[in-house]
Amino acid sequence: MSASNLSPEGDALFQQLYRPVTKTHHTKTYAAIDPSRPELSNRGKTAVVAGASSGIGAACALSIAKSGIDSIALLARTETALNQTKAAIEGLRLGTLVFVYAADTGNAAALKQAFADFASVSDKKKVDILVASAGMMPDLKSIEDADADEWWTGFEVNVRGRFNLLRAFAPVAADGGVVVHVSTAALHMAYMPGYSSYRASNSAATKMFEYFGNEHPELRVVQVHPGLIRTPLTSKIMPSFEGTEGLPWDDVELSGDFVNWASSSEAAFLKDRFVHVNWDVEELMQRKEDLEKDPFLFMVSLKGWA
Repeated sequence: MSASNLSPEGDALFQQLYRPVTKTHHTKTYAAIDPSRPELSNRGKTAVVAGASSGIGAACALSIAKSGIDSIALLARTETALNQTKAAIEGLRLGTLVFVYAADTGNAAALKQAFADFASVSDKKKVDILVASAGMMPDLKSIEDADADEWWTGFEVNVRGRFNLLRAFAPVAADGGVVVHVSTAALHMAYMPGYSSYRASNSAATKMFEYFGNEHPELRVVQVHPGLIRTPLTSKIMPSFEGTEGLPWDDVELSGDFVNWASSSEAAFLKDRFVHVNWDVEELMQRKEDLEKDPFLFMVSLKGWA
């Protein structure tokens, strides 16, 4: 994708966000990740989407519902917002059973109970898919200027909250189950002022999900950069984009549909890998042999050793 319409500042940011892994770069959803494709069907399965009250999490829940999932649990702190997502899913009239759990990811006991209650509704008493999309962005300030409690809240939500999710999911995870962690490209971008809590906490969370995948080889963990989406969270980052007029924002449906695709059998080759929703999935599937040969391809790792 050309960045010729961007300012110099925007082009520099573009080169970090939109790495040319595939020739085709997507900002909108497309046919190959359409959740109604029979190959992406989730019939007979169950899913939990954390952070489903709005934005990317809600888009993931809608896409998974469109794939024909039997039952889905929507998890977030605010019941009113969750009920809006529930209404949108039920409006699809696909017969998906929708359960709402208003719980803070910081409350380990509440999460464990929610997962146990939801698992009990299926014949298998198991959960097939977990989408971990709940997160937060602390105020963008330097380490010295940041409020210490606010700065550490990034770790409480982005690390401890997701730690609690994984521990609640593990006892009810179906063999062959899938975990999709909605992470961020900020992990491998150059320095931008004020992002220390957000980037450090998400870096820690990404490594934590890597560990979970290795500790549970019967499961498949995929980590995803969801694109540059206009959400309440991104309102905090707008000052960082001054002088970047023309930067291509992504549609939230792209994030949702890609996450659903990542949970499908077509994406089985991405086990333990980190990918961007902007990358074309048909081109990615052509790189299966590359992934088999290089265990560090699409991983957050250090390159450059002799």
